[in-house]
Amino acid sequence: MSQWSFISVHPAIIEAYTRVGVFRSAAQKGMRFEAVQLREYAVDKHGSVDDSPFGGGDGMVLRPEPLVAALAALPAGARVIYTSPSGRLWGQKDAEQYAQGEQDLVFIAGRFAGIDQRFVDRYVHDEVSIGDFVVSGGELPCLLIADSILRQIPGVLGNQRSASDDSFASGMQGLLEYPLYTRPPVFEGESVPDVLMSGDHKRIEQWRREAALEKTQRLRPDLLKK
Repeated sequence: MSQWSFISVHPAIIEAYTRVGVFRSAAQKGMRFEAVQLREYAVDKHGSVDDSPFGGGDGMVLRPEPLVAALAALPAGARVIYTSPSGRLWGQKDAEQYAQGEQDLVFIAGRFAGIDQRFVDRYVHDEVSIGDFVVSGGELPCLLIADSILRQIPGVLGNQRSASDDSFASGMQGLLEYPLYTRPPVFEGESVPDVLMSGDHKRIEQWRREAALEKTQRLRPDLLKK
């Protein structure tokens, strides 16, 4: 099975997340997850891994030498993913495509203002973004992307149909997932749609398709134009 490594200055974030959910399930099936402390490959005894940008500007930039050294300490041949607001937008099809292989992956969790472009140009295979917004570091984006891939790997979810029924999944034909209901049958005066309690699976499937289409038209009409 493959090994997924996360290079970060805050590996505790990675370690906490990989102990639960789909990560735990995948580990039980033989996958390996490793959080790498970038400061172990610092350029000096003070643990420095960043410096001010040439040309001026706010913030600090991760230096290339620690990143290269951390990468060199990992198994060779891994595909390197770097999460960045400047990257291409990650989508469900990306997750499905990555799940088809069993190659090792390395996730680079950026911090500060970003990382040296020379490292990106030479070592990164896929620079991706989770959306048009900025967060404080790359740990959460890396974990979100890894989670989206793991869900598509057969056997990781208890019921693999859960993945195919998700919003954006191929089984949903690019639509948002239909509305979900559970007990009680009546909540604050609102009842569960009768068709869902009818036991008529054909009618239920038709209702779900129509409800998914209506929800997509209301919340994400851009998806219907693709």
